[in-house]
Amino acid sequence: MRRRTNLAVAAAVTLALATGLAGTPAPAVAATPKPAASAATAAAPESTMEDKVRAAAVLGILAGDDLLVLNDRNFVIALWRQAAGSEVRASAELAFAGTDLECTQWIKTGVHEAKKRDDVKEIRDAEIARQARELKQHAAATIGIAAEPELLVQSYRDFVYALWQRATGPKVKAAALTAFGGDEAAQKEFLLNGIVTAHEQDQQDAIDADQAASEAEKARIAARNAKANAAAVLGIVATENVLVLSDENFVREIWNRATPGTEVAIAAETALRSSTAADWKAFIDTGIYEANRRDIAIALQKKADADRKRLNELKVKADNSKVHPALVAAATSALAGDAGVVDRFLRVGQYEDRVLRQSLRAETPGTRGGYVRGDAGAQAHIDFGPAAPQPGDGVDATWKVVPGLADFDCHSFESVSSPGSYLRQLDFKVLIAASDGSDRFRSDATWCSQSGTVAGTVTLESKSAPGRFLRHYGGALYAADKSGAHPFDAPNAYDQDRLWHVDGENPTTSAIQRRWLNDDAIRARVGDPAADEVVDGAVRYRDFTKGRLVWSTATGVKELEGNILAKYTERDLLHSAAFGAPTTDETATPAGGGRYNHFAGGGSIYWTSTTGAHPVSGGIKDRWRALDWERSYLGYPAADPAESTAATCQNFQGGSVSVRKSDGVVTDSRARCVGTP
Repeated sequence: MRRRTNLAVAAAVTLALATGLAGTPAPAVAATPKPAASAATAAAPESTMEDKVRAAAVLGILAGDDLLVLNDRNFVIALWRQAAGSEVRASAELAFAGTDLECTQWIKTGVHEAKKRDDVKEIRDAEIARQARELKQHAAATIGIAAEPELLVQSYRDFVYALWQRATGPKVKAAALTAFGGDEAAQKEFLLNGIVTAHEQDQQDAIDADQAASEAEKARIAARNAKANAAAVLGIVATENVLVLSDENFVREIWNRATPGTEVAIAAETALRSSTAADWKAFIDTGIYEANRRDIAIALQKKADADRKRLNELKVKADNSKVHPALVAAATSALAGDAGVVDRFLRVGQYEDRVLRQSLRAETPGTRGGYVRGDAGAQAHIDFGPAAPQPGDGVDATWKVVPGLADFDCHSFESVSSPGSYLRQLDFKVLIAASDGSDRFRSDATWCSQSGTVAGTVTLESKSAPGRFLRHYGGALYAADKSGAHPFDAPNAYDQDRLWHVDGENPTTSAIQRRWLNDDAIRARVGDPAADEVVDGAVRYRDFTKGRLVWSTATGVKELEGNILAKYTERDLLHSAAFGAPTTDETATPAGGGRYNHFAGGGSIYWTSTTGAHPVSGGIKDRWRALDWERSYLGYPAADPAESTAATCQNFQGGSVSVRKSDGVVTDSRARCVGTP
């Protein structure tokens, strides 16, 4: 019977894995203590006791205190010892050999997903984990060690450390120590190639040091060493019975043990078909290694293709959920990267907070720009937040969208400002509640998404109250239908109240954005945003394709556009004491034919198609107003104010108004300002 193994694939998969941190420490050696874990490792978040209870329960294991007191890494290996399913065991191995974050995520979601794969006999992690074990087995076999199962699931760093402890050859020990002190890439390179080179040097040094051995004896020892090293490519610790085989029979043994169809198996078969002893020896000395490198390249490509397919499927699923735009964007970015980027995203990136944090924005007119937010223990509500947002605002409107606590195909919304608290319906009120670990809570805190009737929106149906959807009513949130059974079940506006836009983390809705979202007429007048909102002292403004919205505490949000806006910016009237922020939108004049804006400093800008836009303020404006504005003989301002040493004068269509500088006396006249055409 041919033993099916493929170290090349193991090597390829192992090389493709992204960096992992140290796992459970190996026994300490006083002379060379292991370096401490990095700060990033030490700060990695742990799972909750509830997460551990659920992880054990899905495997039919009752989690007692002996399990629950373990840290995440040790908890993973404890479940691995008791698990039976191949996917569960394999996924646990991969997590244990990876980062602390991977161990935590395995407890939270990985074990549940792996159990589902075991239930339907879907193989994914089992093959990858087997290949990773075989790489370590190869490295151990190279120096004559038959590694026990628990050693083979150690992280690369700890496995290299174990080899350093057990090795006898000085060059192997030195190379292992160097790899141990390096990064994971160095450790993987050592396991694949470095240990082979160092061991061959140790073997040759031993041969060269044996002064009593004849040349024939040295050749015999070298041949045995070559076979032992070749066998180690397949993770075989060669016994005496294997080492005494003739070259031809040794190649036949390799062929029997290699995975059919691999480059190693093909190369062995090709050598066997030759009747030339030199071809058998060439396979043992170099051919098996060259074939193994070809297998590595093939396996790397297969894994890269499989990973890219998995990531694309993840992206499509996230896109279809309508609640994971950040995850979709991150997956799209990862798909544009190389195989290493894709691999890291699948193992770690998809679980990072940055791609799971989202917010829920209301769609109902009048509440657009309002987000789901609130304090732990209270009923969730819709709120716009401050009119002038500051850095740090919006955290209470940020939710970590995680697989549904009661259904992994749905979603739960964990508060970022109060970790461990979720959006939960209780008696149809939607609360921000801390989990009590019960099945009832998990069901109440699970929401299933569907596309909304407005493009880009989503609805969220309660798992525990089917037919009821997340709805805002009177500013508060409920799990509602439109039966009319309760006030919050009122059919009026129900179809809009249950629609949500999913936005990014830490959302803020300034007063400017709030008006633009909810005032359809203003939105039509100013167009779409053309720049970010600008903070200028106590005033905020934002430019749009056809106008500008300006806000201050005293004036609220007002609109400027066209020639009036052009004059306002040309004269820098925002910073003028006589103008400042507008107190009106651009408005048609009572007499018709003109438009104006008034400003907080008392000034105004008037425009007509014949006169253009001109500012008017102070005593000149006061006299014009007293004469009944544009309905007076003066008509509309026809020029900007003109300064002389004696007075400020402004021309109008029918005359002028001047203010004498010496005493402030204001006069109006049908004559033009002195010195003007």
